[in-house]
Amino acid sequence: MNVIGDLAKASPEQDTVGTIGAFDGVHRGHQALIGQVVERARASSRLSTLITFHPHPAAVLAPDRAPRYLTTPGEKAAILESLGVDLMVLLPFSREVARTPARGFMEGLAQHLRLRELWVGADFALGRDREGDVSCLRELGRELGYELHVFDLVIGGEVAISSSRIRALLRDGCVEDAAQLLGRYPGLSGEVVLGAGRGQSLGFPTANLDVRAERAVPADGVYAVFAVLGAERYPAVANVGVRPSFDNDRRTIETHIFDCDQDIYGCDLVVEFVARLRDERRFEEIDDLVNQIQQDNRRARQILSSEMQGPGRGARVASGGQGPPVPCNYRYQEIEHTADRALQVWGNELPDLFAGAARGMYSLMADLDGLVATDWHEIRLEAGDRETLLVDWLNELLYLTEMEEVVFFQYRVDLLSDTELAARAGGGRVPLTKAHIKAATFHNLAVVQGDSGWSAVITLDV
Repeated sequence: MNVIGDLAKASPEQDTVGTIGAFDGVHRGHQALIGQVVERARASSRLSTLITFHPHPAAVLAPDRAPRYLTTPGEKAAILESLGVDLMVLLPFSREVARTPARGFMEGLAQHLRLRELWVGADFALGRDREGDVSCLRELGRELGYELHVFDLVIGGEVAISSSRIRALLRDGCVEDAAQLLGRYPGLSGEVVLGAGRGQSLGFPTANLDVRAERAVPADGVYAVFAVLGAERYPAVANVGVRPSFDNDRRTIETHIFDCDQDIYGCDLVVEFVARLRDERRFEEIDDLVNQIQQDNRRARQILSSEMQGPGRGARVASGGQGPPVPCNYRYQEIEHTADRALQVWGNELPDLFAGAARGMYSLMADLDGLVATDWHEIRLEAGDRETLLVDWLNELLYLTEMEEVVFFQYRVDLLSDTELAARAGGGRVPLTKAHIKAATFHNLAVVQGDSGWSAVITLDV
C-alpha cells in the first residue's frame, strides 16, 4: 500500500475508487465499506483509495470534546493494508481545511486522484459547514466525473456500529463487547519503558507500556491479554490503573508476560485486551496481593487457552488489528550524561543498530509512537569505518530534518558495509516537543559486535 500526505504528490497510474472519513478504529462497519471499495476497484481495474485525516477533525474543531483515539495513524495504515487498500491519503486536518468548500475539496480529489467512484455512508458530509452531504456530492460527481455510491451501515445488535460506541465500551471495561464491534481484540501499542520494578520484586516482572495520552484505554482493572512481541504472541495479564497497593499516583499499563524471559526494554509491544478479570483494588498486605496475582494468572491462562482453541478464534486472534508487529530487532535506552544526551543501542544485525540509533535519537526529540511515514528520502553515504558511517548517518538525518522539516521514524537499510550505506528514511511533519539535538558525536564511540549482536553508546550534542 502506498501512503501519501499531500494530494499534490499523488500520481496514480490508474483511475481510483475511493472513500473518505476519519475511520478511527477501522471497525466492522468501516471494514464492510472499505471491502466494497476494494472489490469495486479490482472489478474495474482501478486503485482502491482511502482519504483520511490526522488529527481527528473533532480534536481541531472542539478540542475540549476531542475523542480518544482507537487507532494511531500507523495502526490504521497497517489495518488498511491488510484489507487490500492500494492508496492511503493521510491529510493533516486544520481549521483551514475545515473552511474549505465542498466543491474545492472534491475538485482536488478528482484532479489529483483520478477519482471515478466515491463510496460514503448515508449521513456523511464534508466541507465548510458540512455542506458536502450526499445530495451535494452526487451533484458534484456529475460535474467532476465520479459516481457517488451510498453504503448502508452495518448493524451490531440493535445499534449501529460506531467509534463512539466502542470508546464507551472501553471506558466501562467491556473489552469483549468492543472486540465484537471491532472484529478484533481492542489493542494498545507502544514502547516498553522502565518502571518502578515492583513487579520484579514480587516475582511477577512487568513490561510498562508507554502509550500516547490521547489513546482510548480500557477502564482501570486487571485483564487477560495477549502480548505481541515481534512475530510472537504470548498469554499475559495486564493491570491498567494506579497500583493503589503502592500509592502510585500515575496511571500505568503494566503487563506480566507468561513464558517470556527476554529483556524487552525499548522494544515495541502490542497488548490485546481479551477479557476483564476484576477491578483494580488496594491490598494492605503484600501476601494478599501476591495470592491475588497468582489467581489472576491462573484464570487468565484458562481464558486465553480457551480463546486460542475456540471456534471463533479465526476472526479475532489477528494481532489486535494493529497489522504485523515490527520485530524487536533493535533496542535503545537513554543513559545518564553530564552535559549532553547519550543512548545505549543494541541491534541483532548491523543494519538494526543503525535503525535503532536513528529511532532512539528521534525519540529524544519527538513523540514517535503510532506514526506512519508519508515522506521518504534516499540516503547514500561512504566513510572510512563503521563509527564514522554511523555518525554521518545520524547527522545526515538531522540535516534533512532541519532543511525539509521532516522527522524520520521509519528506516529501510538496503546496503550496509563497514564503509558504505544505502538506505531510505521515512517520516513526516511531527512537532519537535522534546530535546533539540544538534549533532551526533564521536565521543567514546565504538561499534562493537558481540555474541548477541551489535551495540554502541552514542553521545548526542544538545
